[in-house]
Amino acid sequence: MTWWLWLLLVLAALVLFAVLGLRLWRKGKTLFTEVQALSELGERLAAITGAEPPAPVVPGYLATPGALAQVRHRREENLRARRTRRRVRADSAFTRWRGLGLR
Repeated sequence: MTWWLWLLLVLAALVLFAVLGLRLWRKGKTLFTEVQALSELGERLAAITGAEPPAPVVPGYLATPGALAQVRHRREENLRARRTRRRVRADSAFTRWRGLGLR
């Protein structure tokens, strides 16, 4: 008796997935076109300015283990330098405050 309701729900879900999939496909295609246009623009700017074109971006899951290790190392160095800058800035603020008798 309710089999037609379940059939209708399943068909509606399939249609919804098809519509969402088509929309996602179109948006992905548009994004890919824009990325290609931006890379061509970057190459043209590099030719005009004489600078080297930027390296292509490789997603993390496609990068080699060596490249991932290099990126992790660079990130650790950046974080370490950032912590040092923050510590120096905080120390100079405390020094100023002590000079004013605030702390």
